[in-house]
Amino acid sequence: MKILLPVILLISLSAFSQDQLEGLLDNSLSSIETGAQDQKRINSLDDQTRELFADYQLTLKEVESLRLYNDQLEKIISSQLKEIQSIINQLVELDYTNQRVVPLMLKMINGLEDFLKLDMPFLPKERSARVKELKEIMDRGDVATSEKFRRVMEAYQIENEYGRTIETYRGDLNGLNVDFLRIGRVALMYQTSDGNNAGYYDPVSKSWEEASGSMSRSIASGIKIAQKISPPELIKIPLVK
Repeated sequence: MKILLPVILLISLSAFSQDQLEGLLDNSLSSIETGAQDQKRINSLDDQTRELFADYQLTLKEVESLRLYNDQLEKIISSQLKEIQSIINQLVELDYTNQRVVPLMLKMINGLEDFLKLDMPFLPKERSARVKELKEIMDRGDVATSEKFRRVMEAYQIENEYGRTIETYRGDLNGLNVDFLRIGRVALMYQTSDGNNAGYYDPVSKSWEEASGSMSRSIASGIKIAQKISPPELIKIPLVK
């Protein structure tokens, strides 16, 4: 048996032609190269997973920051509502005369007009028209004082609701036809109709700033969410520090 085994092995090898042996070698090399490519893809996916996890952690921090900011806004809004309700209660309890109520309403209208100048410039025509209408109503003698006061309070309530809602609307910005995206009073953004440009309003500098690539994609997603085309999801928004 010790003599026959090498002979058998030699016969087995000799049964393959040179072309067959080269083919077997090529197949082996191809398998090695395929394995190396698969390993590269695995390494690439591992890197992508780490990047996604880092982005997820950053998003969580941004969400927490936004939650704290919204909580503070809720406190401010609650305080404003209490102040408004206090004024209403005073009107009822003290039974103001027209002579005392009218100056109060004029003061509230002027205060609202000043607030619009300081606030983010969303829906400027609609909001300015509302203040203008209030001023015109105040000069009309055929409108009861109670109705005038109701309209003033209604205007305040509408402004208050802006801080709690998200909406998108089409408008003009420096001669461009754009879709605006408002998220409460936290952020005001836009995207041009062709989708090529996007930006946001900086309340500190009171100017419109160009959005980065990732921010542009978030603005596009936010507009679709506000239009109820896409389901709600986390998006990046510019926050003033």
